[in-house]
Amino acid sequence: MKDDYIRKFYNEVCENLEGNYKIILEPGRKFTEEWIEYDKVKWELEDSINKLVKKLLKDNVLTFEEKILEIYKFICLNYIYDDNVLYFFKRDTTDPENIKYIAVDWYGRIIDNKWKENRKKHNRRVCYEFARFYAKAINELLDGNENFEAFMLGDKENTHYVTGLTGSEYSIILDLDDFNKIKDLTRLKLGLTINGITILRDDYGKFQNVVDSFNKTRNKDLKEVIELKENSRDKKNIEYFTEVVEILKKYKIDSQGFMEYMRKIIEDEEIEIEKIWKEIKGGIEKRYVRCLIFNFNEKTYLLDSVEQELCEISKDNLDKKIFIFNPEENEYPYYGG
Repeated sequence: MKDDYIRKFYNEVCENLEGNYKIILEPGRKFTEEWIEYDKVKWELEDSINKLVKKLLKDNVLTFEEKILEIYKFICLNYIYDDNVLYFFKRDTTDPENIKYIAVDWYGRIIDNKWKENRKKHNRRVCYEFARFYAKAINELLDGNENFEAFMLGDKENTHYVTGLTGSEYSIILDLDDFNKIKDLTRLKLGLTINGITILRDDYGKFQNVVDSFNKTRNKDLKEVIELKENSRDKKNIEYFTEVVEILKKYKIDSQGFMEYMRKIIEDEEIEIEKIWKEIKGGIEKRYVRCLIFNFNEKTYLLDSVEQELCEISKDNLDKKIFIFNPEENEYPYYGG
């Protein structure tokens, strides 16, 4: 029965989403389709999530859907996106008509015990890791219920992975770290609405009602930023951007969350941005964080995600040992986890 649900889910994805997709299952199943792939490692829960799942299994008040959202919320509040992975993406120009960015397998996908031990030292994770242990957590919550199954959904270019859940009553996609938007990893830390759940089918509105209830008392954007937008005569000025920076700093969000929020603020004013990477010095491993550069009124500005500040610069004077342009054009060794 679960295989039939997955086939239906895949058809629903093809009907509703653009692009080419595949479904990734935990090793051990015997289900074959050309769009099915099996993970290379056993699915395991991290200790904090395992503890939460065990607690939720004993809870007789929350519904299954509410428990799924509890885990979603827990991940968003306790983890951050590891944008270091994007530094290692490779630019494939073999076909000038279809330039692609390719993810490397060894960052979060095909891992060993050393990787897992190193990951215990911090809370940075990539989409593959989130999708993997979130799917595992949901399947643990099912506790033998054959009417649903969670798994991983990825695009065939291996650039992004999410958690899929399907069954007799609904099919949903849970994406808490879409790196093209302000992720729910960031939004929930700011107290904002959930944006990363896509409902493909919901026969009785069960999951939609839970999401709506969660979002009911939350704003789509920060109240301080909304007021600033309303009171700023000219939003296309550096003072406006600087004030948003100061608002964000009060929330003490991570560098990636800071960057993606400010990127949207700047691009909403139709200002083109350029990505640049900054190496974080002094750590136990080489790690790079995304920053932004943009031009405005014949001046150039750097949005430094590490220092969380906006400053006027000269690109030629940037320290090339710290700031890196276009890393996707080169090969870099990686150390750590």
